[in-house]
Amino acid sequence: MALNDVIAAGLQGASATGSELLGKSVEISLRNAQSGGWDLASGLKSFTLACPVSFGQDLSGTGVWLLDARYGALIAELMLGNDPAEVPAELSVALKDAAAEALSQMIGAMGEGFGRASHRKVHAGAGELAILPGDGASAARGVIAEDRIVVADCELKIGSLAPSRLVVVLGGSQGDVLAAAPAAGSGGPDLVLGPAQAAGPGGALRVRPAQFGTVQAPPSAEAQMPSNLDLLLDVPLEVTVELGRATRKVRDVLALGPGSIVELNKLAGEPVDMLVNGKLIAKGEVVVIDENFAVRIIEILSRDERLAGGL
Repeated sequence: MALNDVIAAGLQGASATGSELLGKSVEISLRNAQSGGWDLASGLKSFTLACPVSFGQDLSGTGVWLLDARYGALIAELMLGNDPAEVPAELSVALKDAAAEALSQMIGAMGEGFGRASHRKVHAGAGELAILPGDGASAARGVIAEDRIVVADCELKIGSLAPSRLVVVLGGSQGDVLAAAPAAGSGGPDLVLGPAQAAGPGGALRVRPAQFGTVQAPPSAEAQMPSNLDLLLDVPLEVTVELGRATRKVRDVLALGPGSIVELNKLAGEPVDMLVNGKLIAKGEVVVIDENFAVRIIEILSRDERLAGGL
């Protein structure tokens, strides 16, 4: 597959992940990709935000995403559940962590897209965001220690806002690997599920219906229950009492501090859940014994309910 197609597949994966994270349409479309010397970096001086990328598995080395820091702020605002009517003026320190988390997941999805398109296993991880004084070329040189580079010039569009420029810079050797045919055995399945089918006349693959043996019904849970549990009586189990749960947006969690109140999904006086090794087995009420909290069990889940929960 051509290098442009592999890069486009990676950007498609990043776009899909970005759309899911931000709750808005994210489109990163490839304008062109060029491979050559560092003279290609002459057009990278206007960028104000850099996100280093490190590759692993079948693709090694480093790269970098370059974009406008204001769009980094836009990504952060959307990640936190806000919906700004226009692109923010700057990426503040408070927004930097949210932008880094979103870009990290998008870059990871780009690596998976590279892998699928090139029939390899590719992992891509994001480094620490760096605010730039408008010199993306120097940032790229600080990350990529190769004589040749690949510059993928892209358009980033989020929702209905005006598009911006995003550039993915890779090392030249990474471009060579992604554009080359995979070596025999690389990127293949990890598991062999059965013997290969023999080829028919002329090399055509013979296809035949699958044949399955008779499946016997499993013995009942009662029959599987051991008659003597003495050997297991000293095995430690973790018992947890859960008062309740809550789901909050990232911005709400970041705003928590001393004195904050988190409302749970249980009413006052409602039975609490008792879990053994993470599995619900009983319900009870909270009591106090000698200044210590305790739980009085008021309901034990039936065996069928416990088995349905995996215990």
